[in-house]
Amino acid sequence: MSTALTFLIVIFVLLTPFGLVAALAAGSHRAGHLRLHRDQFRVAAPLVGPLDRRDREARERFARRPSWPGSGPRGERR
Repeated sequence: MSTALTFLIVIFVLLTPFGLVAALAAGSHRAGHLRLHRDQFRVAAPLVGPLDRRDREARERFARRPSWPGSGPRGERR
């Protein structure tokens, strides 16, 4: 009996932090404080960069007409 009780206490202690985090996340999501969107977590690949539709379109346009900004006043300004 004490082994089963010890096992239940250990499981309770190990799972309590996850339950607390889930409760806090649900409460903050309902209140509007937790704002997580898919756009915040972009997927990128090594040596390729971001795998986003907008980036892919830009890469395709560059592949069709490669042009770099000039070094003069008409070039890219930063």
